[in-house]
Amino acid sequence: MARYLDIKRSFASALRKAGIKDFKFHDLRHTFASQLVMAGVDITTIKELLGHKTLTMTLRYAHLAPSHKVKAVDLLDAKINTGIERAG
Repeated sequence: MARYLDIKRSFASALRKAGIKDFKFHDLRHTFASQLVMAGVDITTIKELLGHKTLTMTLRYAHLAPSHKVKAVDLLDAKINTGIERAG
């Protein structure tokens, strides 16, 4: 099995073929962290997976998609409205 010592050229070629511009290999770490957050994985586990020493650094990587934020607010709204309906 061949070892991959440098995949930069292959990565650049894949981006070019896919028509993706302004994307770096390191951006995959941000995507990895963000997808885990949106899947409900706790931030401490994500910190450990990324190898960060602090949660502050992990939070720099974990960006939520706007639709995920809307979903979170919708969940809260549903919880509040269910409570109001039960009380009334």
